[in-house]
Amino acid sequence: MSRRFSVILLAGACLAIAASCGGETAANSTAAGEMADSRRMSNSAAAGAAEVNLTLGCEGPFTPEATPATLAAAFGRENVIPETVAGPDGTQINVTAIYPEDPARRAEVTFRNEEERTGLMSVRIAGTTSLWVGPGGVRIGDGVEAVEAANGGPFQISGFNSDHGGYVIGWNGGKLDNVGECFVHARLVPEGEAASPASVGDDVQPLSTDAAVRAARPHVAEIGIRWAR
Repeated sequence: MSRRFSVILLAGACLAIAASCGGETAANSTAAGEMADSRRMSNSAAAGAAEVNLTLGCEGPFTPEATPATLAAAFGRENVIPETVAGPDGTQINVTAIYPEDPARRAEVTFRNEEERTGLMSVRIAGTTSLWVGPGGVRIGDGVEAVEAANGGPFQISGFNSDHGGYVIGWNGGKLDNVGECFVHARLVPEGEAASPASVGDDVQPLSTDAAVRAARPHVAEIGIRWAR
């Protein structure tokens, strides 16, 4: 084999290797770019979710004039769904659920006109955990002391020993008595049945500072707002 032919073969081999390496580098670069784009899209989506205001108050979007359309504009059309849920004493209640499949962000809206869903009447947050922040900064899971701090003083509740027990029946002129045009409602439940003393029974309406209430170690299981009209 001549020296000139050997040089030609060697040059061809180098070009082939360079093309192969270049192709692999380009492929890796493309894959890295796609991963970066994916991360950016994911971060953008997360940022968009974080921008949704999960604060419950008398101002928008929860005003008496709100409609499913205005709620959809605030939370996304796919996140505002009509549902029928269980009410007290075996009744059924028509609600509009916000984030119906996400327990941490779920809220239930009721309208005075259930068929047309007009005249927003109340908004309810309930469960064991929630990302929503209620009036005064009250959250699901807060203890009685935290609610007192938000109210600026003690409040009155109904007895624990019934299906309707533990509801706040009076804020006693505290901060949660005056949050705007709407009213704040809340329900506290004791840590367990054994912690619900007889002295906080159905016919008792103690203050939150009552020793028996403190002994029951109640926490917020429901927080919401409503309108009188």
